[in-house]
Amino acid sequence: MKKIIFLLLGTTLLCMSSVCSAVREPLRINCTIHSPYESFFFRLVRMACSENDIIVERNTPPVGRSLLHVNQGIDDGDGPRIGRLSAAYPNLIQVPEPFGDFVFGAFAKSKKPVIRDWASLKDLNVAYIHGWKLFDTKVTVARSITRVKNKNLLFRLLDANRTDVALMTKLSGYHAVKQLGLEKIRFIDPPLAVEPNYLYLHKSHAALVPGLTRVLEKMKKDGTYLKLYQEMISPYSAGE
Repeated sequence: MKKIIFLLLGTTLLCMSSVCSAVREPLRINCTIHSPYESFFFRLVRMACSENDIIVERNTPPVGRSLLHVNQGIDDGDGPRIGRLSAAYPNLIQVPEPFGDFVFGAFAKSKKPVIRDWASLKDLNVAYIHGWKLFDTKVTVARSITRVKNKNLLFRLLDANRTDVALMTKLSGYHAVKQLGLEKIRFIDPPLAVEPNYLYLHKSHAALVPGLTRVLEKMKKDGTYLKLYQEMISPYSAGE
């Protein structure tokens, strides 16, 4: 009888240990830092998760494989990303509250071509970072299309006159230009697109979506979001 009791007790403790281990398992969010905006985004994610008693860690796989890893369940989430990606990645759930807006467009050196829309790129040599889904979708016709690994390579390519335009978000592009000291490179107005961006989670974490949404909405209402934006983003956007 004692053996049975000890066996049951041991099994119970083992189960409790497994549950506790599962609860402590951090939520791994893929977020590659291209500019202060991604740092701002991840700070918001961390704060929203903290309010929901969720431990979170940032992961930085190659951008081109990041969404695939979340869709396969290798990682738990990804962002910031444009909306509507769940159609291509059915295991991803889009947290419905946007974190902000991406201003997408073209950077050029010295002589700036006239660019009014995506069709304006058809006679130009175009470059952008591999894995940026909006550009993959929209840039279908151009004189040439070059995809590179990161923003430094992208703007070095433009500075060396090996492409006519470099496509990126306005904030990320100007951040790279300032870091690299490339004074002749400027953003071409008007932007090609302005898109809200979101956090995506693997569908196994669907239960977390309402809580994260609620906290993000609260931060926008109580001034936390604006204060953080002014602290982390405004000093950079003001210098564009």
